[in-house]
Amino acid sequence: MITINYASLIVILNFVLLLIILNKLLYKPIKKFLEDRQAKIGSDLDEAEKLRQEAEKKVQKTEEELKKSAVEIRKMKQASRKDAENQAADIIKEAKDKERKIISETEAQLLHKKEKVKLEIESELAELVSKLSEKFLSQKIDQKQDLKLLDKLIKESENK
Repeated sequence: MITINYASLIVILNFVLLLIILNKLLYKPIKKFLEDRQAKIGSDLDEAEKLRQEAEKKVQKTEEELKKSAVEIRKMKQASRKDAENQAADIIKEAKDKERKIISETEAQLLHKKEKVKLEIESELAELVSKLSEKFLSQKIDQKQDLKLLDKLIKESENK
């Protein structure tokens, strides 16, 4: 028959009691800690994935904004280039207008001077003719007759 040894029974009871105590005090808290940690890691991974997706969206949005900015910059460059060309054309037009004005003023001044010189020459010629005629005719012909004679001579020379 089997004899029961009380010492073995106490050791077995101590062992079972130790397992229950360790289970309550050590295994369950460790198991709970590991499950909580695994859940936190999972939630952190999900959050990281969400953040990565948000970052990708932000990168795409930034790239789109950069593209729009580049298009706007090109448009602004083209507009400023057109403005510069228009201003250059306006400046050239103004310069040509001033050139025409200066040329017409100069021509008018030259024509005026030409008429003035012509009148001076005619008066000097009239004096010379009157002096010459006085010498040759020994008498003074009046200035009106000299001018008439001079005009007649000028017209004849122009016709020739």
